[in-house]
Amino acid sequence: MKKFFFILFFFILHNFNHLNALDVKEVNYYKDRKAWLVNDNNLPIVSIKFAFKAGSGLDSKGKKGTANLVSSLLDEGAGNYSAKEFKKLLADNSISLDFGVSHDNFYINLYTLKENLDLSFQLLDLALTKPAFKSDEIKRVKSNVKLALEQSYKDPNEIGTRLFREILFEEHPYKYDTLGIIEDIDKIKKKDLKFFLENYLTLDNLFISASGDISEDDLKKYLNKYFKKFDKNKPIPEISLFKKKISPKIFLHEKDLRQSSIYFAGEGISRTDPYFYPAYVMNYILGGGGFFSRLTTEVREKRGLVYSVYSYLYRYDKYNFFSGGAQTSNENVDKVIKIIKEELMKVKKEGVTEQELKDAKNYLINSYVLRLDSNKKVASILLNTQMDGLDKDFFKKRNEYINAVSLKDIKEVAKKILNEKQIFFLIIGNPTDLKNINKI
Repeated sequence: MKKFFFILFFFILHNFNHLNALDVKEVNYYKDRKAWLVNDNNLPIVSIKFAFKAGSGLDSKGKKGTANLVSSLLDEGAGNYSAKEFKKLLADNSISLDFGVSHDNFYINLYTLKENLDLSFQLLDLALTKPAFKSDEIKRVKSNVKLALEQSYKDPNEIGTRLFREILFEEHPYKYDTLGIIEDIDKIKKKDLKFFLENYLTLDNLFISASGDISEDDLKKYLNKYFKKFDKNKPIPEISLFKKKISPKIFLHEKDLRQSSIYFAGEGISRTDPYFYPAYVMNYILGGGGFFSRLTTEVREKRGLVYSVYSYLYRYDKYNFFSGGAQTSNENVDKVIKIIKEELMKVKKEGVTEQELKDAKNYLINSYVLRLDSNKKVASILLNTQMDGLDKDFFKKRNEYINAVSLKDIKEVAKKILNEKQIFFLIIGNPTDLKNINKI
């Protein structure tokens, strides 16, 4: 069996090794606007991803949920097509076109056969410039959103996520669910949807990536034809920068559950910080490496207190944080929190071992190619890399950045991120023996 997996792993690396140094081309499609392209003609398929810097964080007060409603309604009829006709035309031609929002971005994902590129862009253009926004569809989508929000107030995981954001972000726009607020949904009118579409989706805040069987000339042709109209020369609103000094408190939301969920968060690190890669490697060793992480070893493997425990680095455009979580029985919550704290402080004070550093580098370098095994994945990584402000040569340098991380680097960044005076804990459940808690 081991031999089988070794052969399989070698096969994967052999077949996708060329992707480890992606041949990224910049396609200048209009004025100074550029898209990134990785051409791959092995299959007649194309994946194109778009991101406007216009997410739910721009929703105005009293109308939280506007961005999400726009994204949910764009494929519900456009031009002369009803919602049913529009979706049937997509399905009949094997075109996948979907829209979505995060707090910072408005996303469009287009996936199609090469032979249907003309039709794909025509339908995308209709959705963005002539959406139907019919009253019946708006009413139906609003009902679905309100139902989803109502259910989220009953689901322990959703409750935890909501309270986590409220503790961390206070009154900043990142506090709110991308779906919005129940009481705001019916206040959002058709004119608000049109205003968002016409004013927030502009060429100046647009990023585009493509991967698959499409040439530079064809990509330039389509983007120039259908997206130069978004050169609106309008001021683009921005989400305000968020700054926060986290207090080392333990928050509790009591809920009658057999297990408690634990969340924690502290100061993060910017993608442009020179210590980003040391933080990236450190997080993998601490809690980002699954079964190979310190937290899993100490909390699960040695003591059997949890099924999973994890940590990660999270980045918004205007704020970064280090976070993690676990689930455990109510009587073990205090124990788990203490162990997590102990492990964070061990890394801060003692750093990591040479073997841990070596193993982390090997995994983070050798596993990266597995994230590039489809056109969709390649297009996603190209898009995210652009939005991070990196250049197209990043893919040739990434491994060097990871290999350059030293034991000293990790100790330095741990002092900044793993600060016990700036890490809070949130528990959802009915734990026992917890002291000095803040009920919410």
